[in-house]
Amino acid sequence: MATTGDVTIGGSPIPEASRVTLCFAAANRDPRRWEYPDKFHLSRDPSGHLSLAMGIHQCVGQHAARLQAASLLEQLVPRIKSIELASAIERHYNNTLLGWDSVPLRLTLA
Repeated sequence: MATTGDVTIGGSPIPEASRVTLCFAAANRDPRRWEYPDKFHLSRDPSGHLSLAMGIHQCVGQHAARLQAASLLEQLVPRIKSIELASAIERHYNNTLLGWDSVPLRLTLA
């Protein structure tokens, strides 16, 4: 995507026709939109979150993905006493997304 005219964002001038991109990880952690943006809350309303897009460009599988996650948690939570990191998280980086290659967990059964 390129700018259609000269703009200034956060005090930085961006000339017309400059290539720009959106960092979804930053948008999804905007404290103006999300209370405690860096904390994981299962009860947080996901509407407005950009990971699965919005409007006409939204991910067609987002409802199935959310249902699968909810089903997993509904079955898992009653069966475990605790979840903790078993070792360091390995991040996966690319130009627009911040994800994980590995999240090693240790579960203690209830």
